This record gives sequence, C-alpha cells and structure tokens, in this order.
Amino acid sequence: MKFDSIMGGSITLGYIKGIKVAVHWSFFILLAWIAGSKAMDQGALSDVILEVVFVCVIFCCVLLHELGHALTAARYGVRTRDITLLPIGGVASLEKMPEKPIHEFFVAIAGPMVNVVILAILIPFTLYFSGWPKELSSLNLDSESFLLHVSLVNLMLVVFNLIPAFPMDGGRVLRSLLAMRMGRLKATRIASVTGQFFAVAFVIFGFFANPMLILIGVFVFMGAQAEWRTVAQDEAFQDVRVQQLINAHVRVLHPGQPIREAADALLQDYATDFLVTEDGQICGVITRDEIIRAFSDGMMERPLREFMKMDVPRLSPNDGLSTAWSVMRTSGLPLLPVLDNGRLAGIITAENLAEYFALRYAGQRVDAPVSRNAKYKG
Repeated sequence: MKFDSIMGGSITLGYIKGIKVAVHWSFFILLAWIAGSKAMDQGALSDVILEVVFVCVIFCCVLLHELGHALTAARYGVRTRDITLLPIGGVASLEKMPEKPIHEFFVAIAGPMVNVVILAILIPFTLYFSGWPKELSSLNLDSESFLLHVSLVNLMLVVFNLIPAFPMDGGRVLRSLLAMRMGRLKATRIASVTGQFFAVAFVIFGFFANPMLILIGVFVFMGAQAEWRTVAQDEAFQDVRVQQLINAHVRVLHPGQPIREAADALLQDYATDFLVTEDGQICGVITRDEIIRAFSDGMMERPLREFMKMDVPRLSPNDGLSTAWSVMRTSGLPLLPVLDNGRLAGIITAENLAEYFALRYAGQRVDAPVSRNAKYKG
C-alpha cells in the first residue's frame, strides 16, 4: 500500500493484471462518517463494524465492475492505466477508447454484466439464508439480511449504470449503438447532450433526495463535455500530418546552463518550454513549471540537467497529429522534437495543437483539447 501523492490523493492498494488499483483518500472519510453516524445512533460496536464491512464489500463489487471494463478493453488492445475507487463509485482510466463501435459496446456493457453475474451468484444464497422480504424500505442491515443488501446494491448498480447518461456505461452503450449507424462524431454529440440532460436531472433530484446525486450529476456533465471535445479533437486531427504544424524556429538550451539563463530565455522568448541538446543530440525538455519552481527555490545557478525531463519521444514529419497528441499526453510533455532523417527539423507543441483545433472548430463552441485519458465511471 502506497500513498501516491498529496495532489493525487490516492493510496495504491496493489496491481491486478498489471493495472494499478487505488482508493481515494475521501473514501476513508466516507467510512469514518458511516461509522460515526451509526455510533451516534447508539448502535453496538458489532453494528458499526457490520456497516463498515458492508461498504467495503460494496466497493469490492465496484472494483470487479471496473475490472470488467478494463479486462474487456485489454482484449481489444486497450490498456488501462489504473482503477481508482471514489465515494461516488469507481473510475477506470483507459489509455484510449476502442475505435470500433462494437468493441466499445462490449467494453461498456462488461461492467454492468459483472454485477449481473454477482447478483446471479448471490440470489440463491440470499433466498436460502434470509428470504426475500415484503417491505424493503424498512429493512435494516444486520447479519441475517447482509447478503440481501449486497444483492440489492448490485441490482441498483446494474440499473443505475445503464441509464444513458454519457459518459456512464449506459451512455457509452448508447454512443456505440448510434455510431454503428452514423459517424462517431455525431453519435458522440447526441450521447453527450443526452448525458448532460440526465446530469441536470441528477442535480435537481439530488437536492430533494440524495446529495450524492449532485456530485454524480456534476461529474457526468463535465465528463460528457470532455468526451465530446476528445472525439472532436480526433476528428480534427484525422489525416493531418505533423509537418503542417512544425515550428522550425527552435531555441535550444544546453544541459550545463544554469537555471538563471533558462529563466532569462523564458522572459525573452515567445516559448514557454525548451528543448535541451548537447553536441546536436537531444537530451531532454525543460518546462516553464520546472524553471519557475527551481528559481523560486533559490537554485538559479544549478544546471538544467538536474531539472529537465530526459525521456523525450521523437516524432517524424509524416506522423499524424493524432499520433503527436497521443504521444504528448502519454509522455506528459508540452513539446516534442520532430526529426527528419535523424536531424532536428523543429518542434511541435501542445499550444500548436490547441490552436489548430480552435481554428478548425472556430464558431462551433468546442473548447480546445484537454482530455488526458479515457475514463470509465462505474
């Protein structure tokens, strides 16, 4: 178990099939709140423990749900970076979405189907140990009704996730079905608008029923917008080559130069990030954030090599913009060098891509690409 970062706020639990499984710190606040609420209701220690165990079991079901997405995606060559458990559910970070609609359909439906399988396994045991009560609303959680409650929550997970609120599972199923009959961009637009409609409904209903729906509604609304931008970006970048956006006027720095000189370049040059080379060979990239951080820490005379990012992918002029954007977001670098027959032809930056995208969709109310990973909310 490892705490990833204060900013990321997640604790790594381990790896399953190479997929990192983490839990957000807010999950433990949820557990504490549930335990505290039960204790304040004068519940016995055994009741408090049962409530906490119940929540943990439900989140195990959520984890299996997300693994359903991830392992199905792996069958189509799509890698999942990590799965993070949150108080509102789970999120599987896929590196990209399957391109074929039928593949996306199977990836999307896999999560709810995992809960259907769990439900099918639990129902016989539930009927045997506790039976099926006539009044579910007044049923309290206890050791006898434990399996029944787990079964009911899995049923709710199936029904809720199949609501066509893009980018939830049901929304992805809707998009994949629409994409089989129309273009992916148009299908995404329809699914995105549908998802935003449900998101607003979640928020409104959440004010009267469950505040958690408000958080889910906000998540869905923002997710639907981000998914639309991502697909629009892919459409804009299709069949466009890196050579059309190469910036040939490149100011390079030397790894032995002090940070002070990089700060001067930052103030004097139009660029905000710089390529670092030595004897004509690419050594790394020094970013604006690293320059400012080093400068603010009083390290003005320290060499660039101590701060630059050294694992720098290379592009070819004939690479597509989609490839460039994919490599850029995977590497986390704001610029990439473009080599033509082994020689530096120039660079391409995230700003170049964002400006091209904005011009391509000028007047169509589509924001510049910002999405880093495909997310599955389950």
